[in-house]
Amino acid sequence: MPSVTRRMLSSALLTAGLVASPALSVPAHATAATALRSAPACVKWKNNQWKMRIEVRNTCRRRYRVKIIIAFGPDSSCWTYKSGQRRDYYGWSGRVDQLRLC
Repeated sequence: MPSVTRRMLSSALLTAGLVASPALSVPAHATAATALRSAPACVKWKNNQWKMRIEVRNTCRRRYRVKIIIAFGPDSSCWTYKSGQRRDYYGWSGRVDQLRLC
């Protein structure tokens, strides 16, 4: 009887997609990670600890929607930056992990 339950459990997990198959080339969590792309290098940030703010400037020729990913603190909302525009994020000015496109 235990082998029947083990088979039923493994087939249920495979059906639910909880067990990765060696035949799959891309894991399910990788597709979500690739959807969150990093902002291009022309979108720059500077952390101003004294004023408790993070300054983000778009030096690109086009506009981008960007989100600030902050370590040990809350991430910012998605903001639209036009070419040449600067915006300041006040509040938690911890370590900036990266800027992501929205």
